[in-house]
Parts: sequence; structure tokens; C-alpha cells
Amino acid sequence: MAFFELNGWPLLITVTAVTVLLVVVTVVVLPRNRRPGLLKYVLQFACLALVCVLVLAACFLKMNMDNQWYSSWGDLLSDGGGAVTTTNAGAAFAAVTAVKELPHAQYTAAQTDPARNAAFGSQLDSNSTSGQWVYLKIPGSQSGITQDATVWLPPSYMSHPERTYPVITAFTGFPGDVRTYTKAMDIAQHIRENVADSTLRESIVVIPDVYPGNNDTECVDSNHGKWETYVSSDVVSWIRGNLRVSTDRDAWATLGYSAGGWCSSMFTVRHPEIWASSVNLAGYFRPMYTKGEVWKTADPAAYDLGKVVAREKPDVSIWFFTGGEDSISVKAIRAFERTVSAPTRLSSNISQTGGHRVAQWEAQLDPSLKWLGRTSPGFAPVPA
Repeated sequence: MAFFELNGWPLLITVTAVTVLLVVVTVVVLPRNRRPGLLKYVLQFACLALVCVLVLAACFLKMNMDNQWYSSWGDLLSDGGGAVTTTNAGAAFAAVTAVKELPHAQYTAAQTDPARNAAFGSQLDSNSTSGQWVYLKIPGSQSGITQDATVWLPPSYMSHPERTYPVITAFTGFPGDVRTYTKAMDIAQHIRENVADSTLRESIVVIPDVYPGNNDTECVDSNHGKWETYVSSDVVSWIRGNLRVSTDRDAWATLGYSAGGWCSSMFTVRHPEIWASSVNLAGYFRPMYTKGEVWKTADPAAYDLGKVVAREKPDVSIWFFTGGEDSISVKAIRAFERTVSAPTRLSSNISQTGGHRVAQWEAQLDPSLKWLGRTSPGFAPVPA
């Protein structure tokens, strides 16, 4: 029944009313039963347990309404799959030829022998054959910011010091946790599988923490820190100086989910000289701050990506996905795609159902990585 839709006020009000009624029964009615026996205690315990369950259910329903995690009962029970409709805007996507040797600057000893790089400390396993995660801090001379970052080095990185790699700069949602990439979505496994299937080149992943103290920066330069400068200048410089990555923009991509999807597309659109491609999972195209955390920027219009794309027409490719019942992201992409024209390229992918949640995005990692391997010569697999 529509009255009991998962993502609606009627169900939340009903659960709240039942909870209040049970509290009254437990506190007022049951203690009046003075007859001997265990039954009254069993009933009190059962009511208390049910109250706890209903309170948790009410909290979940309210948070679900605010964040649009699950749009329906079917969505709650699904695994994030479902039919996806794709539409393209702007320039056509053309098949690309892989670049056998990615262009790069001359490498330092610390790049060819990562074990000698003090930034990694003693974390590296020189014998790793499956890739490895490294946790470190990236200082920022241009922004004045120093933040944590998480780096994934692909399986061949330690054993092939002569090899150059493309890099994916990834961003979490807000509030976010890097473990969404390292555990829940396991992006490393998705990369390994696509490399094994010859649909993607081995890639480095760098995930900078752009939400200090769990504050919603929206990755912008503002009165609370130069976060766009930190990533586009300081993090990029650190990557180029410490990792064996290409100097070719076609070997640089961004990726993010939710608020991180916004960051992903913002960096690519505003810095096409660095990144040529963006994967945006259920994000948006202008800042959407958490309530009470609107940060002042010098030029707010510069962060309206629809206006930027219409005016500047950057030569970049954007792959976007959202669940069909994630109304905020659906509205955002519909407005944005009307502003796209050549040479900008946009692939919009919308599932029939699905809300704003990790299972939806994890299911789209393979399609997005395969797209990257098809459309970017820096990420296209090199034939054996």
C-alpha cells in the first residue's frame, strides 16, 4: 500500500505513534498488574525490547527520508542491480587506441624504488603481487593544508620499476569513509578484474581526505580553506613527484560517489588540463552543502558546472550514474545534460529503480571502469 511506502511520512508517523503507545503501556499499564507470576515481567521485557526496535526503525526511516538510501521496499531488498538507460550528450564517444608507453617525466630513485620513499614509511611489501593500500599524509605548500590520503598501488607496481601508470583521483561522499572504497566497494578488486578481462590498464588510485573534522568542504576554495587548490595543486604535485604516473591528461581521471561525485566532476570540468575524464556516481553539478555548513567562495557562479560547461566547453568526458528513484541526482543530471555540447562528452546512466546507496554505486564500478578503458587512451588496456 502507498500509505506504507518505505520513504514516506505516513510510515514514520505510524511507527512513532506505535512506539509512544508501547512506552505508555510499559510504563503506566503493565506495572498496575499486581497478580503474582512471571507473565507481567515477560510482557514488560517484550514491550521494552519492541520499543528499542521501533526507535531504531524510526531513526532509520527518518535518515532514509533525508538521504534517500532506499526508495522502496523492493529497493531495500535488492542488490543494487537493475536495467540501466543510457543517453549521451555533447560530442560522440569514439573508440580509442591504447598508448603502449605512457609519456612521463624522468623518474627519481624514490619513484623507481618506492621502498626508499620516506612518505610510505615501512608499509610497503616489496613482494606484493596483488596490489596494496598505503596510508599517508600529503602536505600542501600552495593551500596550507596537510591531510590524510589513501593510495592503492597495483599488483605490478613493485616488480616493474620501469612501468608508468594512469591515476584515478577518488573522492568519498559526505559524511564519508575511505573504507567505502577499500572495503565496501573494494575498488582494488574491480580494477584487478577489469585488468584480467583486458578492459582496463592497471591503475593507481589516490583518495585524498577532503572533509577535515567531518566538515562539508564541497572541495571548494572558501573562507574555510583552499580545498580545490589543495587537490588540484598540492595533491597533484605530490602524485607526480612520488608515484610513477603519466604526464598525459588522458591518463588522469577522477571518480567519486554522492558529494564525492560532485568533487569528481568539478575537478575535471574546472581543471581539464589535469584530468580528462570523470566518473560521477549519484553526485550533482553545483555545491549542495550540509545544512548549516554553507562556506563562502569568491565566485559562487564558478562552481555551477552547467554554466561553466556551457561557457567554456572543456574537452572532457563525464560518465554519470544514478538510481532512478534518487530524485536529487536525477534532477541534477537532467539539468546538467542540457548545457553540454561538443567537445564536452557526457554519458548519463539511470537505472529504473534504486535510491542513494553504496550497493547501487558498487554495482556500477565495473561499467564505469570499462567505459574509462574504452574512451581514454591512457586507461585503455595494452594488447598482450
